[in-house]
Amino acid sequence: MNKKKFLLPIVAFVALVFASCDSKLCYCYTSTSQGVLEEEVYTNTDTPCSALGNSSRGCIEQNERGTFDPSEIAYK
Repeated sequence: MNKKKFLLPIVAFVALVFASCDSKLCYCYTSTSQGVLEEEVYTNTDTPCSALGNSSRGCIEQNERGTFDPSEIAYK
């Protein structure tokens, strides 16, 4: 019984590690009345972050963060 209690968290951790291998972090920006709102969004590795944008927000890859002013891509 004690082995099951010990083994279950390990199995859950390993499953979480493998599940996160297929995702990447994107940063999305939305213009609000208080300024630009930054949101972290995870998506599949084969989906470009720009595909997550819509009429009210613009999204960039993680390595592009900090290379320009977020208000340039936040839709108004």
